[in-house]
Amino acid sequence: MSGFSALQKRSFPFWLPCAAAALGLAFYLIQSVVFAHTTVSNLDEGAYLLKGLLFASGEYRPFEPGISTNKAPFSFLIPGYVQLLFGAGLRTGRYLAVFFGVMAVFGTWAAARRIGGNWLAAGAVWVFTLSPTVIKYYSGGATQSVIACLMAWSLFLVLGENRRAWQLVLSGFLVGLMVMTRQNMLPVLPAMALYAFWQHRWKGLGFLLSSLSFVAIVHAAYWPQILQLWNWIPAVWKLAPAPLRTEVLPSAAGGIPIWQPQIEIDSRLLSFFQAARFHFTPLAGGLISVLLFPRREGWKSREDFRAGLFLLVLFWGLVFMHTLAAIGEDYCVYCLSPYLAFFNVAGILFLVVLIRSWNWKPAWFTQALLILSLLAVYSGAALSAFENIGDFLLALPAPRVRDLRLLPGFITWGELLSNKFQWTRNASMRYMSSLFGLALGLLILAVGYFIWKRRRIQAGFGAFFAALTLALGFLFSPLLHASTALDCRSDVIAANERIGEHLRSVIPPGSLVYWDGGLSMAPMLYLPQAKIFPPQINDGYSFISDGDTATLYKFGWWNEEMDAEWRETADFFIIEQWRYSRWRDFFAPQRFDEFPRSPLRTSCLDGSTLRIFHRK
Repeated sequence: MSGFSALQKRSFPFWLPCAAAALGLAFYLIQSVVFAHTTVSNLDEGAYLLKGLLFASGEYRPFEPGISTNKAPFSFLIPGYVQLLFGAGLRTGRYLAVFFGVMAVFGTWAAARRIGGNWLAAGAVWVFTLSPTVIKYYSGGATQSVIACLMAWSLFLVLGENRRAWQLVLSGFLVGLMVMTRQNMLPVLPAMALYAFWQHRWKGLGFLLSSLSFVAIVHAAYWPQILQLWNWIPAVWKLAPAPLRTEVLPSAAGGIPIWQPQIEIDSRLLSFFQAARFHFTPLAGGLISVLLFPRREGWKSREDFRAGLFLLVLFWGLVFMHTLAAIGEDYCVYCLSPYLAFFNVAGILFLVVLIRSWNWKPAWFTQALLILSLLAVYSGAALSAFENIGDFLLALPAPRVRDLRLLPGFITWGELLSNKFQWTRNASMRYMSSLFGLALGLLILAVGYFIWKRRRIQAGFGAFFAALTLALGFLFSPLLHASTALDCRSDVIAANERIGEHLRSVIPPGSLVYWDGGLSMAPMLYLPQAKIFPPQINDGYSFISDGDTATLYKFGWWNEEMDAEWRETADFFIIEQWRYSRWRDFFAPQRFDEFPRSPLRTSCLDGSTLRIFHRK
């Protein structure tokens, strides 16, 4: 019997695991609120909140020419309408994200409790609580916490036996909403529909009709422009009108995107192992569960088998798809970790279902594969934190060696590697960090073998080492996230609200505003009556050199010609201080007046004060 099964069978007061879960949720909420007030606003957050406000207020419509609707419409409409109700600004957007994050954790607990019991459900809560990087993702005004919430509750409603018809209908609606919030969640719909039919028979029809109906209604509302969301699916993309198919990409207009990063293989490895470190429990636990996947007779119940197989396909299918999209492309290589935050709920529930039925005595080959894979995880996780670990290691004393002879005194390892092998400091940090992680893994392997042999544990050593690694990773999760610190010690929300008051005091309603005030246009949330140039919401990432101006503008891109026109027609210019040097000659005193600068910086970053210029 596994330790997890023994824990489940022991007699504990009902309230004890529930209290542990409640305590974990409370700590999660505290961290989430802190991150909400201290994180620097990024481009995605500013875009979701500002576009959402523009769409909800009727100033623009999703997929309207001139404004990029590069994500499914509800990623913008949900925060947009909430801002109309509670007031525009970072406070509303981030408190909404905090709410969705808390509901995602609560939904995961509810689902885990039904399929795994009270203690595993409490453990699922603490996976989130001990993962500050994930909490940070869920505390910003982007879409991670929205999708995680929808994922958790749709799984809660569909997993297990004896689900009512209305629960499957509601689950289907949530999945439809999920797809219409982020189109990359499309695979969830067919996967969950197949499971619903497999587990619940005819009731699965309610799930399928509900989800498809919602998706169809949204498509009908924005047809045919909404088809541009599916240009990565050839069969669907063929349904789009010919002009839409030929114009939606910048290259069709003859333009050249200025954002064309060239990412080397080592950076792709760093991104992969960074994701493995930040999502250690669902990824390492999922890998272990795949290799310890039980035989059919080893399952606790038929329902567990069906749920486990479904969650395996769902979670690892999404991991594979998003790994290809991030690491396999150049556009956003380091997006893998925030991508996984969309659906790590499924990985946690996969572990909850499997952990009770693990095959504790797998074949020797499987055990060897487990050990080697986890040693690679140890080494890779340390590599992904090389900037923190490497500095410490290179400063340690090393012996002085010449012609294979030890000399008196010591130098640092950084000096030794530089002098002996001519390694750069960056390369030395990476190699040393990888070796440190491998050494740590081998040490834990040796200690684990001693315990396994001494206690005569009735499980294969590879399986025991995997369980030990997972337990240590769970308990010491905050160390895995040590590189995730608060962006600021000051209140970013309050600062932006003060800046908003200042902008309203100097920029009259109806003014045409040119923005070069930073990656995030969040400060413009406090100027709802101002006119903007919508392609600037995505900053330089939507800037295309040359190209046909009319075609580019239609899909929310901009180029030099548009930029020149806007510079000559804007009434006000908002410029971030560190960007001012390239504007110095443009703002000639005889043509422009400068208003007082923003009383605070938009964040704690140097140069984030806003300067405001008015055309005379």
